[in-house]
Amino acid sequence: MLLVTVRRYRCGGCGHVWRQDTSKAAEPRAKLSRRGLRWALEGIVVAHLTVARVAEGLGVSWNTANSAVLAEGRRVLIDDPGRFDGVRVVGVDEHVVRHEALLVRMEVGDLDRFAVAAAG
Repeated sequence: MLLVTVRRYRCGGCGHVWRQDTSKAAEPRAKLSRRGLRWALEGIVVAHLTVARVAEGLGVSWNTANSAVLAEGRRVLIDDPGRFDGVRVVGVDEHVVRHEALLVRMEVGDLDRFAVAAAG
């Protein structure tokens, strides 16, 4: 649960009242803050955390975390037309995530910056 204090201001001269702008904290009707989404995306892409671990860290269900991370990843990584700008060499790495289910994860990496450019 997120507790947010929203400051109210009042003009001493005219009495006009307004509130602090909180629109940058999260998308309207979002279940996670922008910072929470960023942490989740970095956790999965950079720290190789599982969705279950991210969900636990955020205190939300697996489905909520997974849906939010997929949407944010699409917005930040996949829909960015310049994500391959400056990339000269691309490496592909495939490895088995869980042997019993034979789940395979493939990562496309920028070998100049040692960053994952795409994963699936």
